[in-house]
Amino acid sequence: MPNRDGSLTNSDKIILTQVLNRVVPVDHPKLAAGLLGLRDLVEERSKANLSSNTALLRIISALSLDMMSHAVGGFAALTVDEQISSIRNVETTFPAEFNIVLGITRDVYYEDDRTPNRPTNFEVDNEIFGKVEIDIERPKPIKSRRKLRP
Repeated sequence: MPNRDGSLTNSDKIILTQVLNRVVPVDHPKLAAGLLGLRDLVEERSKANLSSNTALLRIISALSLDMMSHAVGGFAALTVDEQISSIRNVETTFPAEFNIVLGITRDVYYEDDRTPNRPTNFEVDNEIFGKVEIDIERPKPIKSRRKLRP
């Protein structure tokens, strides 16, 4: 759970590193975003504005509160499949915030000289995240009220 000042704790940084390893699929394990040391860049870029910083903090908070993580000793102790399941649950719960963090992660990852070229389409089979539909709530029409007679 992030500190009150909005900074990430050491355990939050471990969670973010693992998340980065899961949200950008790669064919070569040494090219995983977290293993390349891109966590600080993602965190720094997220702090660029209030909405992206809030999104990152919400995602990290949700993952740190995950019950399955607590049962096994933390998010990093989960299996890869369990981590993916936890992240998907957070994506479903906070789709707008998740998409902000996912977009920042992809930008940072594909800008790095060590990584492959950015795909033109993220809808391929190995892409797990970024496919949750965001249902933007529209304002409900205001019903006219009948005037009550005195």
